Amino acid sequence: MQNIDSLINSGIELRQTDPKSALKIFEKSYRFSITQNDEKNKTGSLFNIAIAYLNLADYPCSLKYFNESLNSQYAASTPELKAEIYRGFATNYLRTYNYRDALKYLYKSEEESLEAGHYENLHMVYGSFGSLYNKLKLSRKALEYTLKSLSVAEKLNDGFMKQYSIMSVGACYYQLGEFEKAYKYLNYSIGMNCNEFAEANALHFLSIIKFNHNEIDGAIQYAKRQIEISRKFNFFEYEALGYRLLGDIMFSKNRYKDAVDNYEKGVSLLEKIGEKLIYFSVCKKIINSYERMGETTKSNALYKKLYDEHIMHLEKEAHLKIEQIDIEYETERIKKEIDAEKQNNISLKRALSEVNELNSKLESMHLEKNDFMTVVVHDLKNPLQNIYSSIRLLNNDSFDTISKRELTENISLQADRMHNLINRLLDYKAIEEGNIKVQNSNFRPEELCRDIAGNMAHMAEKKGLKFNYENDLNGSTIESDYSILYQIIENLVSNAIKFSPLNKNIYIKTTEHNGLPAIIIQDEGPGFTKGDMKKVFSNFAKLSAQPTANEHSTGLGLSIVKKLCDFINAEVLLESEEGNGAKFILKFNNSN
Repeated sequence: MQNIDSLINSGIELRQTDPKSALKIFEKSYRFSITQNDEKNKTGSLFNIAIAYLNLADYPCSLKYFNESLNSQYAASTPELKAEIYRGFATNYLRTYNYRDALKYLYKSEEESLEAGHYENLHMVYGSFGSLYNKLKLSRKALEYTLKSLSVAEKLNDGFMKQYSIMSVGACYYQLGEFEKAYKYLNYSIGMNCNEFAEANALHFLSIIKFNHNEIDGAIQYAKRQIEISRKFNFFEYEALGYRLLGDIMFSKNRYKDAVDNYEKGVSLLEKIGEKLIYFSVCKKIINSYERMGETTKSNALYKKLYDEHIMHLEKEAHLKIEQIDIEYETERIKKEIDAEKQNNISLKRALSEVNELNSKLESMHLEKNDFMTVVVHDLKNPLQNIYSSIRLLNNDSFDTISKRELTENISLQADRMHNLINRLLDYKAIEEGNIKVQNSNFRPEELCRDIAGNMAHMAEKKGLKFNYENDLNGSTIESDYSILYQIIENLVSNAIKFSPLNKNIYIKTTEHNGLPAIIIQDEGPGFTKGDMKKVFSNFAKLSAQPTANEHSTGLGLSIVKKLCDFINAEVLLESEEGNGAKFILKFNNSN
């Protein structure tokens, strides 16, 4: 079975020159993609079927398949494709004079293109805006958008796009009656020779300019080249316009039969694509030719045939005038509508993102709490077992006084361990529930640090650790809650003791940090990994480093430190590299 991607690519090569054959290929790729459950190529096939019908001027079928491709799962998750589908809708509506819907979908395509960074499509969108405003005879507005399309093409440095945009700028200047500028841009466009559609367009306007300047040979040459390119690539409208100009040239030479032959070729093409306005203008030229030839029977018959077209033409002209009057209002209305839709989508995406993030956090917290409960149960169970064992041994009369003293000391030690764990849990619960009352006073931070160092000296001595204290505040005071700050520093010093290897140093320093009073606690322990640094202040955090003498650790200490700092309007910072110890810096906003 042929690869679906290559099958679609072969259809794309024929999509403009032979849309009927391309359509068969895309229908085949669509069937294959369904059997293989290939959502991407299924959507791509639908999209290309829509374009093939658009090139065949079958607008209802084109819209149907664009709509099917837009509603696919793949398009919903691919903004680049969605932008192109919206432009496909707009092109259909533009060709059938439904300017309001064309405008709406062009704005949608512009928004998607900008969001997805799809500048190739954005270039074509701006070109389509230019075509829409040209059809409404709002040439200044058209020029504004064609210059935008040129700016995008120049940024992308794409010759194909630049040729189209330069041609469009020339066409706008032609519509504005600035023929010298028009001639300059149109000639430049033709010289680029890399975009057949742009070339056919430019030749159309240049042939008219030459005809109006009585340069007949040049006009014929340009018109024939326009027809040749348009026939090859199915640019039906521009092929018809080429025949119309050849007819005008023949009419100017009084060669009315040749004029009618050319006009009728144009009419045949215009009937095929449903281009009524140009069709009516060409039919009027045929009637004028018949009258000059004296064939009044033919001209009268054609007059009768054109009666309905004439009424339709007048309706279109009236509709066009209304569109011109309403278009600015309609533009603002559509912009507001699309902006509102965009904001709703952004809000929905944000809400979904927040829900997903919250679910992720809740799941993480659930896992952390489960792990924590396991640790708590383990840490309460072990000392309890030790206590029970000691009590059983105490009841044994064979133990001497020294052994009994050791057992009672062990019971006291294990009870302290359990008491500390319960206190830590109660601290955490109180902080989480906000049941902390802050009572500020003025005091010297060096006095607090000396108190903590003295009270914790016995813990440090057991591991051969040495406290090093330094004061650089020169008697400055801070306004804070003494008890809460004591608890913060005690936690940090306790951590330094637990995680420091034997016979190392712990440094406590009261100083200034960036002009603010600060307390620094630094150790010579294992430090923190990059992964640990991201979660060091989280609840129940499981970090890489372990206490060096089997001390107890709940994973709550640093979380409590961070929360208590928030209560007293202090800031805690961590500087650490794995293997090089840790430095905690406490900064205070109020000082005297």
